[in-house]
Amino acid sequence: MKLSSILFSVALFFVVLVLCDLFLWFSITANIMDFEAAKQEYLSHYPAPLQNGRLLTVISLFMLTFSGYIFINVSKSNENKKTGLLLGLLSTLLLIAKIFTLTK
Repeated sequence: MKLSSILFSVALFFVVLVLCDLFLWFSITANIMDFEAAKQEYLSHYPAPLQNGRLLTVISLFMLTFSGYIFINVSKSNENKKTGLLLGLLSTLLLIAKIFTLTK
């Protein structure tokens, strides 16, 4: 297996993890109206060392930056050009959304 395909798989896994994290947040906030209660419920789904909202956001930012870099490099090659470009755009949009949550 080539290194580029391994990196592509890791980058795709990172994007899926961030999407799962966002879906978890949206599902919790759909049921709980109070922000602090929703935040505590959200953080309770993570292990004790990771129960910090800023830390989770920073980890997501690093994962999305890595993923975007890999996807943009893949889009420069001839194979998987459209897939790499679309996933790179998705990573960038998710990165912008996560940066917005970091500033709140």
